[in-house]
Amino acid sequence: MKWWFIKCLLAVSPACPAASFGPATADTPILTHTAGADTILPSKTSEPDFPSPTVKKKKQTAYERHTSRMKRDWAKMAPNQTTVQFAGSIGVCALGVGWHYGRGKRWETELLWGYVPKCNGSEKHQTLTAKQRFVPWLLPLFGSHRWEAEPLTTGIFASTIFGEGFWRHQPSKYTKGYYGFNTKLRYNVFIGQRLRYNIPRRHRNFSKSISLYYELSTCDLYVVSSVPNRHVGFTDILSLALGLRMELF
Repeated sequence: MKWWFIKCLLAVSPACPAASFGPATADTPILTHTAGADTILPSKTSEPDFPSPTVKKKKQTAYERHTSRMKRDWAKMAPNQTTVQFAGSIGVCALGVGWHYGRGKRWETELLWGYVPKCNGSEKHQTLTAKQRFVPWLLPLFGSHRWEAEPLTTGIFASTIFGEGFWRHQPSKYTKGYYGFNTKLRYNVFIGQRLRYNIPRRHRNFSKSISLYYELSTCDLYVVSSVPNRHVGFTDILSLALGLRMELF
């Protein structure tokens, strides 16, 4: 009775192999399937057949291009160094900002605002100086670039003083040609040296380097006045300046 019931089940379900209803024996064939060369197996790393969406870059308008260019140009005008100077024919103390640029950043332009205190009964005054400097080269010290020497700095600067008693054009109360130079504006040349310390990157807060410098300068009036006067020595026409320069970026 039991075997008759099993035969009926096999007749009703021909798709079910007989081997699945009992343990496999030596005479029982085991169905296996081996992937052939023409069999496509799914890959976990395969990319989907559909293309990935791409984000198209929005084309800039003429207005956007113009404003972007203006922003870049204005960013270049931001000062990248500050200076504090003592003496040097531009006041007891002068503060200013500057720009270094050009190949190797060897060219520097500075604007300095100076202060002249009361002296010998004269009133206090203020000065404005425009300075152009050239630094030909620098030398690493102690076998590294932490300390660097700039053995030569040279340039020119023009300085003007504000206040009564200083004039650009000779007043009418003087005979024409009485003064060969005006008293308000001076043109100067200078030469000097600097010692530079490059701050390690992890210690930088407001500046990337600090430089100490000195400069020896003279002006047009001193040079012309010393030529016919033998009692005026070379050191009498020189002015010494000491300064601190901080490179921001």
